[in-house]
Amino acid sequence: MHHLLRAANLGKGGSKVRTLLRAANLFLPLFLLSVAVVHAQHGLTLSQTRELWGQYKTSCIQQDGRVIDWQQSGISHSEGQGYGLLLAVLYDDRTMFDTIWRWTDNNLRARKDNLLPWSWGKRSNGQWGIIDYNNATDGDILVAFALVRAAERWNVPDYRRQGVKLIEAIRSNLATTHQGRSYLLPSHYGFQNGTELVLNPSYQIFAAYRLFAQVDNKEFWDKIYRDSMFLTSSATFGKMKLPADWVALNKKGIAPWKERSPLFGYEAIRVMLYLSWERKPVFPEGLKELFVLYQHKGYLPATIDLLKQKVSSEEASGGFYAVCARAAEKMGNKKLSGQLWTKALKMAATEKNQYYSSSLLLMALPDVEL
Repeated sequence: MHHLLRAANLGKGGSKVRTLLRAANLFLPLFLLSVAVVHAQHGLTLSQTRELWGQYKTSCIQQDGRVIDWQQSGISHSEGQGYGLLLAVLYDDRTMFDTIWRWTDNNLRARKDNLLPWSWGKRSNGQWGIIDYNNATDGDILVAFALVRAAERWNVPDYRRQGVKLIEAIRSNLATTHQGRSYLLPSHYGFQNGTELVLNPSYQIFAAYRLFAQVDNKEFWDKIYRDSMFLTSSATFGKMKLPADWVALNKKGIAPWKERSPLFGYEAIRVMLYLSWERKPVFPEGLKELFVLYQHKGYLPATIDLLKQKVSSEEASGGFYAVCARAAEKMGNKKLSGQLWTKALKMAATEKNQYYSSSLLLMALPDVEL
């Protein structure tokens, strides 16, 4: 069975899932039923998760399929289109997937190398269109990932063809090496010179690499997967040993990239999300310290400066809480997970037009393996 969610983690709930399957006479996909069981454990029903997806569509996606980042002047970017496409597959919404892909195909297919320009919005002359033709690699990965999963889920060969085409473009244009290890550049240009390589740990989407190895160059993508895991385990800093939003690699080693962000925060939280999609994730040691900090202070900070060891007084978003809730459950701390889910959903109810936070929350909800 090839869905976006390849293997449901049934565990002790397996008998309940099988009972539901018999009662439903197989009218619902297995992964939806397992989601219902897991969500019920956190006070969420399947209909409630569907409602969250409906709210996301209303607040963050235009009728033409453009996913809007309201916190960045209403722009759209390849990352956002990728999140929208992936969520549409996850929630079995073929109509919305087709709509989002149509907008993406019509507006972000402007590079000869088949990579996607990362930013689309209102230009200085008042017209709307591509603002920056440089790509963002996580956006390319997410879109390709969603396309191949959509092809499998709904049996649409053209989606697979388009996805593989983008995967080949990523491999051909973005691969680089450092000290014998292979990585993907954050974009086609701007992050590598003769002495330093800059990477974003949260661009490492391991589940996508596993899928890409099935449909493209297996040897290449298996190595990208292994070396990206190495990066994730190595790129932790400060007393709390957490990943930074951006890191720089040189002959001396690896360190937070001061020029962009030496923080654990807005971007690095996705490291925990993408690790949580693995069957047996090994989280950075600092995640436990973050949970200790939460218990001590009563909130999760929006950022932690890994160089100055400074914890922000600003509270993190609902999506941040949701990712931590999922990670806590993966670590076996169900009590803490429940506390964090309660907080995440409470915050989500008051966050309006929060595209990024809402995306994180929806991607953290299903307790299944990608």
